[in-house]
Amino acid sequence: MYRERQILTVLDIDGWNEVVAVTGEINKLCASKGWTQGTLFTRTIGRFNELSFEFEFPDLTTYERERKEWMAEPGVGDLMRRVDAIPTVGQDPGYSELWEEAELVPG
Repeated sequence: MYRERQILTVLDIDGWNEVVAVTGEINKLCASKGWTQGTLFTRTIGRFNELSFEFEFPDLTTYERERKEWMAEPGVGDLMRRVDAIPTVGQDPGYSELWEEAELVPG
């Protein structure tokens, strides 16, 4: 399994609400295309205003295929520009991570 995380620390409640709105629109697009939908998380305890949009993929092939299809989809640029325009804390606009399921290493 692979998990992609896209993490933003927003400046204020307006940024928070925009992240919630745009991730909802992203999920609607993903559902219409049969792609993996994400879940938006925030910390229960910890840093304020940090949001993580997470997607789980069964394998790297699915992740790569859906990412390629996503980048070719008309209208995706508009969604990405909305995310880019959200005021974030400091000069860090956010980051993404790709994690893979840990397995035993043969010894």
